[in-house]
Amino acid sequence: MKVSRRTFLKGSLASGASLMLPAVSGISSAYGSTDDFKALVCIFLSGGNDAYNMVVPTSSKEYNIYKSMRPSIAHSQSTLIDTGLKTDNNVSLGLAPAMANLQPVFKAGDATVIVNSGQLIEPVVGKSNPQLPQFILAHNYQSVAWQSGTLSHDDEFGWAGRMADDMYLNGSISPLISMSGQCKFLRSKSLGQLTINPGQPSGYEGLNTPQRLEAMNRHFSTDYKNLMQRNYADVMEKCYLDHDTLRGYLDELDGTNDFPDTGLGNSLKAAAQYIRIRGKLGHQRQVYFIQLGGFDTHKDQKKSHENLLKQLADAMAAFHSDINSVGLNDNVTTFTMSDFGRRIPSNASGTDHGWGGHQLVMGGAVNGKKAYGTWPDLRPGSPYDYKNSRMIPEIAADQVSATLASWFGYNKNLEELFPVLNNGFDRKTLDFIKA
Repeated sequence: MKVSRRTFLKGSLASGASLMLPAVSGISSAYGSTDDFKALVCIFLSGGNDAYNMVVPTSSKEYNIYKSMRPSIAHSQSTLIDTGLKTDNNVSLGLAPAMANLQPVFKAGDATVIVNSGQLIEPVVGKSNPQLPQFILAHNYQSVAWQSGTLSHDDEFGWAGRMADDMYLNGSISPLISMSGQCKFLRSKSLGQLTINPGQPSGYEGLNTPQRLEAMNRHFSTDYKNLMQRNYADVMEKCYLDHDTLRGYLDELDGTNDFPDTGLGNSLKAAAQYIRIRGKLGHQRQVYFIQLGGFDTHKDQKKSHENLLKQLADAMAAFHSDINSVGLNDNVTTFTMSDFGRRIPSNASGTDHGWGGHQLVMGGAVNGKKAYGTWPDLRPGSPYDYKNSRMIPEIAADQVSATLASWFGYNKNLEELFPVLNNGFDRKTLDFIKA
């Protein structure tokens, strides 16, 4: 007789075993209705995205400077994808040619660019002897800083995790969902991370006989005296039940729209599915972390970076279309982060580590049809030049993150979540999101 996982779970519960299938109904939460649903979707471009070849000026003066600084990897001006966006200093912006599928999203006003953002402790451009972040060009330190908050780097938890704690987020399973393994961004004091790899819940295909299911049941229900064994059994039990619960709900779900068959495409497809079953999970808020690697392009950048940007744009466009089709465009905001930008002058065929870059923000809540920030002077010796034309950011990463947190419903003191906001920035939040 074939014994399904659900049969096993029901039998275990009926026999008084320790398994505890999460109760979907009656979930307490600070947010009483799914009508108020919101989700943040972070796409982390791991390795240090060359944002200055992702977003390129189309204005003649600024394009000519860009072209002169990186002749071996610059995009041809005629191939750039017009976004219709202009920066605060009236520079028109285009996208890399591979990102054509995102153009309709920008034209509709559902996406924008945060220009020249990055890790800052205090404003640097135009200041004498400003305090600089530590290890500006280091992958590990900078990626952790983006996920923690600049001055919260040594905190055990990530800024989304701390935000979730303060907001008392809840649900039958964790609303902190990573498609890329455990991450600092979602690390919370009160909530675990639901890790889905490689984009779908595990099927536990090996548990296909009554004997194997019973063996797992014994493992879960054994009263281990050793704390490590007990903890391991508890964690495994919860993971199994979370994934089984998800698979059950997803089996009942109608299909999503078409997504590209790529790692990022499949991850965003899964996010779209979990957003659709948010009510069954008791979620009024969700935060996603999805990583796309390969951006450390010291050589052979032109082809590899184009491939990555195409994957990024195609998956984001598909996600936007799907979320829009179920009427949740205003409820879901997607944004990019990366370790750092890259140095403006190209080397033989790639670029070295830099500092400031650009972020993409997408969703119906975006105040689109304009970019946010000033296009910097890319020439050596400009006020933005840090150590051989690394761009000094003018917008702090924490200002962008604080804006997203505020939209998400975080109503406590933003300076506690992002202490760097106390350090001389004119504005705690920016206006790229509708109030």
